[in-house]
Amino acid sequence: MYKLFLCVVLAICSGCAKDHLQPPANLIFVSVERERSLLYVIRYQSDVDVRDLFGRGERQGMISGTLRCALADDHDFSVGKAIRFSAIGLIRSEKNQANETKFSYLTPAFITETSDNRSSERDLSVAEMNQLLSNKQQIPCKVVVTAYGYKPYYSNTMHIPVADLLREINKPRS
Repeated sequence: MYKLFLCVVLAICSGCAKDHLQPPANLIFVSVERERSLLYVIRYQSDVDVRDLFGRGERQGMISGTLRCALADDHDFSVGKAIRFSAIGLIRSEKNQANETKFSYLTPAFITETSDNRSSERDLSVAEMNQLLSNKQQIPCKVVVTAYGYKPYYSNTMHIPVADLLREINKPRS
């Protein structure tokens, strides 16, 4: 009986999610840099402040704000869907906001393989990343923001040049 009640409440509340009323952000790739052995820092700009979508202050009401990049042919960025080969990380603001019409962000991201049921995740090796990216010119990325009481927010697609990513992947390890 409790499970039935919970399902009914969830079904009713799922229809109550509000639209965020913000247009999809246009993202501009700036750079990618390997910071540590398996961590890649992706820098980009946006014409929408994705960390303050609701005008309440940075990160207020947000559940999560991530940059997700699809490395293979799976380009479904839906919140409930796992992208098998991806680069994903939390969005951070760059503090030097010299340009008032663009917002600057960085995302420290790990390049991983995720199981279909999302029960496990592992970092890809340099050889696996090279093989996966060898036939590509660019990879698609989107900002995805979830917030209490709102539908998920998706930016427009940004493309990262694979040549830039491979340069960092194949940089000699220090």
